[in-house]
Amino acid sequence: MNEHAGVVRLVRHDPGTGRRDEVAGVLKAMAEAARDAPGCFGAQVATSDRDGETLVLISRWESAEAMNHFGDDPGFASLRDQLKESVSKQPDVEVLTTA
Repeated sequence: MNEHAGVVRLVRHDPGTGRRDEVAGVLKAMAEAARDAPGCFGAQVATSDRDGETLVLISRWESAEAMNHFGDDPGFASLRDQLKESVSKQPDVEVLTTA
């Protein structure tokens, strides 16, 4: 099995005022769910040196298809919906692919 991620997804979340811990908890649940998904090589929540308040959900995938299949999962969609009221703006999504 190829153990190199073909796709890396970075999603930056800006928590609403006083909601950082809440957002971090939901993102950690998302990362845990992703780690169990077929084609996921790992997922974690991190902070950025650019902005200490922003939380970044990082996931590494075998392929775009595996990533998209997980994104369509109802359990993941439910977690994503929980974030809508807790963030100050739409998440910034960046998808990196192997060159």
